[in-house]
Amino acid sequence: MPTPKFLIVTTVPETLITILKNQPKFLATALAERVAVELVTSPGAECSAIEQIEGLPVHPVHMVRGISPLKDLLSLLSMIRLLLRIKPSMVHSYTAKAGLITMLAAWICRVPVRIHTFTGLVFPTQTGMKQIILIWTDRLTCACASTIIPEGQGVKDDLMRFSITRKPLNLIGHGNIAGVDTVHFHRPAENVPEQSRDLARKLGLSGQEFIFCFVGRLNRDKGIAELLEAFGTLPEYTRLILIGALDLTAPICEQDQLIINQHKRIHALGFFTDIRPALHLANVLVLPSYREGFPNAVLQAGAMELPVIATDINGCNEVVKPSMNGWLVPPRSAGALHDAMRTALDTPPLMRRRMGVLARQRIVQRFEQKQHWRNMANFYTERLSSLQENTVQGGYSGREQEQKKLLNRL
Repeated sequence: MPTPKFLIVTTVPETLITILKNQPKFLATALAERVAVELVTSPGAECSAIEQIEGLPVHPVHMVRGISPLKDLLSLLSMIRLLLRIKPSMVHSYTAKAGLITMLAAWICRVPVRIHTFTGLVFPTQTGMKQIILIWTDRLTCACASTIIPEGQGVKDDLMRFSITRKPLNLIGHGNIAGVDTVHFHRPAENVPEQSRDLARKLGLSGQEFIFCFVGRLNRDKGIAELLEAFGTLPEYTRLILIGALDLTAPICEQDQLIINQHKRIHALGFFTDIRPALHLANVLVLPSYREGFPNAVLQAGAMELPVIATDINGCNEVVKPSMNGWLVPPRSAGALHDAMRTALDTPPLMRRRMGVLARQRIVQRFEQKQHWRNMANFYTERLSSLQENTVQGGYSGREQEQKKLLNRL
């Protein structure tokens, strides 16, 4: 009897090559006696690298972010064909568009276990018809899923507050989808690493500057406009490092792009595969985002003993505790953000150091990557055990015949 298949699906390959890197490989080993793990994502140059890193097949299904009915219909048909060909027993999707396409296709194809993780919600920050559309697409995703996982407590609260679903909502561990490799992300006790020294030389830093660091896509919802305004009047010895690619789905305005390009104390470095050299140079991480699911940059910075200034939103306020490991400010408030950055500047170095130590302790205790992976493996094992019981009892009889009929129609 062939080994049942388990598909992990993301909208874009970047999620697999960054946030979820090595997690599928771990799960494939942990679940080897029960299922064969395979991956699905949009086609891209990264897919071959993902196959090498994870040692798993990667199936391309083109999916786009944002609202695009025609393209989404084509994605749905492609996903249905893939599921009918592979016949997985379990699928797990991450991010909004992958969730909608995968859950709907898996429901149509009668995949027994259909899991979706909400990594962040867009609709709470939207208004009008767009909010209505987003709410109903999330409701459709939940209706088609057999299991729904909110990435964090804030996401769970919003799903309940907007009546997105009545199905049970349970976090895995303390939340987040990947955890943090606290061995990889740490601040060496010895001298500054060579990569950080190289970066400092490239930026012309003397070592006397106070450095704020932002990590994330450069788009409107990340609060870039407020960050630039808040930083603009800080003292001359401050620097702002921006790590992340320009996001064309919600691009920053031309004026903000001009400020970034021309400001002598702002360094926009683009996307980094390894953000540790920049974090090692930084004194404080700043994330003024309007919305998050569970920000990995905050976890990674905390693991490297950096205090964090973040907005008081989902995910951020589940990691940052004011006066302990950072500062929280209201979203969309450049004034409050400026005051928090000024407070960080005025905080004595020994106190900031203490905040950084407490930040790492909290990450190690709650978000250690290996423990998260074990939690995921246990979660899947429970679902597969229930599936096996149902299969023995004949709960899925006739499934393959119906799939063959549907495949012939397509």
